[in-house]
Amino acid sequence: MASMTDNQDLLLEEGTQFHEIWELIKKRRMIVYYFAGFVLLAALIRVQLQTPMYMARGTLLIEKEGRNQMNLLNQYYDSYDFMNEYLNTQQQVLTSRTLARKVISELRRMPGQENVGAVRQGPLQQILQGGKKDANPDAEVDMAVSSFLGSLGVANLKETRLLNVTFVSPDPKQAARSINTLFDKFIEFNLEMKNESSRQASEFLTAQIEDMRRSLAQKEQELQEYGKRKELYYVQGQDSTVVQKLSDLNGAYTTAQIERVNREATFRELKGTAIDNYSDVRGSTLITGLKQEYSAKESEYKRKSQIFQDSYPEMQRLKSQLEGLQKRINEETVDVARKALNQAETEYQAALKKENYLQEMLNQQKGSVVSSNANAIYYNSLKIEVENMRNLLDFLTRKQKESMLSSRLEGLQTSNIKIVDRAEVPQGAFSPNKQRTLLLALMLGIGGGIFLIFALNYLDNTVKSPEEVEKLLRLPALGFIPAVGAKASQSYYSHYYSDRKKQQSEQKIKTVELVNLKEPESTFAEHYRNIRTSLLLSTPDQPPKVFVVTSALPQEGKTVTDINLAVAFTQLGKKVLILDSDLRRPRVHKIFRIKNTAGITSFLVGRSRIEDIIYRYPGEPNLHVIPSGPIPPNPVELIISRGMKEMMASLRQHYDFIFIDAPPLMGIQDAILLGEHADGLLLVAWGGKTPRKVIEKAKAEIEKFNIKLFGVILNKVNMRRFAYAYSSYNYKYGVYREEAESRGES
Repeated sequence: MASMTDNQDLLLEEGTQFHEIWELIKKRRMIVYYFAGFVLLAALIRVQLQTPMYMARGTLLIEKEGRNQMNLLNQYYDSYDFMNEYLNTQQQVLTSRTLARKVISELRRMPGQENVGAVRQGPLQQILQGGKKDANPDAEVDMAVSSFLGSLGVANLKETRLLNVTFVSPDPKQAARSINTLFDKFIEFNLEMKNESSRQASEFLTAQIEDMRRSLAQKEQELQEYGKRKELYYVQGQDSTVVQKLSDLNGAYTTAQIERVNREATFRELKGTAIDNYSDVRGSTLITGLKQEYSAKESEYKRKSQIFQDSYPEMQRLKSQLEGLQKRINEETVDVARKALNQAETEYQAALKKENYLQEMLNQQKGSVVSSNANAIYYNSLKIEVENMRNLLDFLTRKQKESMLSSRLEGLQTSNIKIVDRAEVPQGAFSPNKQRTLLLALMLGIGGGIFLIFALNYLDNTVKSPEEVEKLLRLPALGFIPAVGAKASQSYYSHYYSDRKKQQSEQKIKTVELVNLKEPESTFAEHYRNIRTSLLLSTPDQPPKVFVVTSALPQEGKTVTDINLAVAFTQLGKKVLILDSDLRRPRVHKIFRIKNTAGITSFLVGRSRIEDIIYRYPGEPNLHVIPSGPIPPNPVELIISRGMKEMMASLRQHYDFIFIDAPPLMGIQDAILLGEHADGLLLVAWGGKTPRKVIEKAKAEIEKFNIKLFGVILNKVNMRRFAYAYSSYNYKYGVYREEAESRGES
């Protein structure tokens, strides 16, 4: 836990440099290539399989309604359009399902729909062609309406009363035809909406006239039959007081009926009209003043919003005033409309009550007339009633004619909706846009690839480069050894060694065991010489003589590194000894192909002399090897024995450099104990495989016993993966090599 905290503190302290990010992207650039290629291929396949879509465009002009328009009952109203209410309303009507049904119905009657079969069959195309017979026709139409509205786009051009209408379809002709049909049906629908209130009032008058005609016919027939039966063809002389009163009541009742019809018609029309169209609302000076004040405040708010932010107190005050004005406008509108409707209902109820009351008085007076002069009076009452009904019928007929004339005039008036641009058949498809789609896919692929690189780098908990070792452990990275099979063309040395023959020999290398002896001019040998130079320069006064080479985990290449470093030091003309102190799983004798019957363990138990266990490699006279000998049951006791200490002291006097091959650190103390006999330890790690926590734990284990750690050697580095990250690093070692050659060291 402490190790991770130290690592985070180190990263925070040094920070992440831009060049590090760039190097990370470069060394894993193939991920970006593959990911971007995959996304591009998927986008290309989608573009090729996608059905071409065509967009037709048209433009509508929706002007304000004429001022001071008159309705059926001679009521005038002002057409002031507050906050573009009319334009917004018409825009919603244009995208309504009712209008869409009318358009689809009209399109189905048009010829040429059968030619759309070559394109993709959607719900709209299916119903227009009539190809699919659905068990539920209503559901089929609903799907077609939804498809139509989904393909329709309506947008208001800023600061104008123009609507830009678009329609998308796989058939270009159908796209243009749909918009033009929509325009025509929209204008018709708009005119029908305007005439709706007048038509409702006219229908009411027609029904009243029919009822009145039937009643009048019955009364006239009753009058004739009564006159014939009583032989009363006329009534002589002046009417009596009772008859005169009956006549007056009949006149008053007729007037009350006319007034009731007027009040009822007014009330019915108000109930079917939006409250914004009430004459009282439009004629209210208070509401008009409030709307004008709101518009002025809104203009001031828009003007100041270009200077101040919304949080500015003045802007907050204006916003609060706008909200208050809007609320008050709504409240006043509802209040005035409610009062007007209540007043109309009150007047209608009052007229109805008056009519009923007069009817009751008239009926009572009829009884008086009958009782006084049954025959003559009743005949006159029938005659008067017939006359009054005729007058009422004449009035209703006159009002009906006025209504019909008004409807005809409104039907002939020019619509305030104008078609500015009819839709034309589009010449080219707007979707798919291949260039834009592929460009977006490329950007998405590159971005996704870079994100994947950082995600993999975040999830990768191994050390991969010398720079990571130095940043993680705060120890010098002595160098790195490429993995076998890495292309020489990816490293600095492929340019340094331009001999084609040498490059071919490197390609034949299958293992780095004794590579310094077998291929001394290879890239691998050069890397070991670079590590040698780093070790010689690690201490300013005197270079160390005895090295313990170990690793955190098994099979990280410590034995091969130990041997090749020893060979690199012999190339300086120095006498070097390789000491196989891995008394658990020795391997040095296998690499040199010597018998392991006698070695360190034989000397420490007193079975062999020191000169009998030293093996001299025939290919290099300065290279000597002491194998481990038979594997003992107690390696630790032999390492800490006095004989081991005396042997190391003797060997120091006879050799310039000694390299001790030790077991791994994790779980075994052999390397720590051997460090007591050496000048320090060399820690070998497998590049891209050794976990950071493991190598941090190994470092902590070494520091716990106060043993000097010279640095870390990164082994088996995948040059194909990290070639760019090491380009500058290799160049540094190339400089060291030139300096060493100038001193005659190699």
